[in-house]
Amino acid sequence: MIKILLVRSENAFLPEIDAYVKYFNKLSHFSAFDSSKIDGEYSIDDFDVIWEFKGIGGLKRKDKIIIHEYASLSVGTLPSVKNYLKTKLNPIPNLRVFLNEEVKKEFKFRVDVDHCIRDMGIDESFLGFNETKKEYDFVYVGSISKEREIDVLLNKYVESLPGKLCLIGDVEDDIYKRYKGYKDITFTGKLSYNEVPEVASKAIYGINFIPNKYPYNKQTSTKLLEYLTLGLKVITTDYQWIRTFEDKHGCSFYKLSYNNLNFNIIDIKSHNYISEFIPQDFLWEKVIGKSGIGEKILNMRGISK
Repeated sequence: MIKILLVRSENAFLPEIDAYVKYFNKLSHFSAFDSSKIDGEYSIDDFDVIWEFKGIGGLKRKDKIIIHEYASLSVGTLPSVKNYLKTKLNPIPNLRVFLNEEVKKEFKFRVDVDHCIRDMGIDESFLGFNETKKEYDFVYVGSISKEREIDVLLNKYVESLPGKLCLIGDVEDDIYKRYKGYKDITFTGKLSYNEVPEVASKAIYGINFIPNKYPYNKQTSTKLLEYLTLGLKVITTDYQWIRTFEDKHGCSFYKLSYNNLNFNIIDIKSHNYISEFIPQDFLWEKVIGKSGIGEKILNMRGISK
């Protein structure tokens, strides 16, 4: 039995850890653990695979299989510098996991090791909500922060107040204080992951507000996948990843101009929303299986599947 420890730093959301634990514990050769859910103290020596979600630094153990996952590019101040430091200061692992080819390309690791591409997935809990009774016109799921420029979105929204808006996620105090008085804007605060589908499905439109700037415009939008799985009509800022996604999955979304936001409810309602998106193709079990991570770990241990 190969014992995997997925190392979750304090307060990290990372729904993929839950997905990995569930996936590997269904397989005969593996036993997977979330470090944040182990009762009491544990020892690295108890595990065969140490799986880190990378900041800067990391474990050095030649007697363990070390996996470094880069589920996103760095954000905040000087993100490119942070990416560069990770390539210079992080130990060389046995395997790297990247969100997509764009993320892999941006890191520019000089020492090449085996890698996998593991895109974002959807939890099964998002299935089966297509007929939910609607209570909101719009929903936004995610970080409600100035870094993600949600204050810019809300500034424009309140100019026209085109309907009831529900915001799900951690909200910065300044944003909450400024907009809590609007009766058509509801802040739920942070919900447990299993609560999100039921609340979000009560909206007609899902807002995918992604700043058209590095690194956000190079990464998969998890909220977009979830909106589509819930059967919501998607309103989104316009950027290259979204255009590629539309072409690949037969979709048509209503696009907001990032530099000239305008919530024109007539245009929003009249848009011909199209979605040939197949949620089952994005369920975590299928996404992780497609990545080939399990096979690579088995190969490193000399085990045939």
